Amino acid sequence: MIQMTIRGLRLATILLAVYWCLLFVATHIPKPPSLHVQHIDKVFHFLAYAGLAFLLAWSLPTIPHHPILNILLAAFISISYGVVDECLQIPVGRTADILDWIADSIGAVSGLAAYGLMRWWLMKRGKSQPAPQTTTLEALPG
Repeated sequence: MIQMTIRGLRLATILLAVYWCLLFVATHIPKPPSLHVQHIDKVFHFLAYAGLAFLLAWSLPTIPHHPILNILLAAFISISYGVVDECLQIPVGRTADILDWIADSIGAVSGLAAYGLMRWWLMKRGKSQPAPQTTTLEALPG
């Protein structure tokens, strides 16, 4: 599997940082107008935390002989952050809702399942591939 970097930083880490910042901002701005679809916000919570957990698992280094540990750590971090995120919405005039946190948690587990399946598929496919390479994306001279 090729590990992509941008000036030495792993692409997964960069994507996680950008995604998490955008997620924080999106959940702490005043409540957007309703789409008039009941519980549509739960779908948004599910998708947002599926993405967060996937990127967390991808960005955490895998411990040799214990690849499940980064998935468990990503689950703990993303589900815990869901609680913190709900509580931090109160000071900005939004509500903390346990159903939102449940949607966050189910989304996180689903994102981690997708990560685990992708990792399994890439490992299975990569057994016949040559040794891992590192690709560096450098800024073009301007």
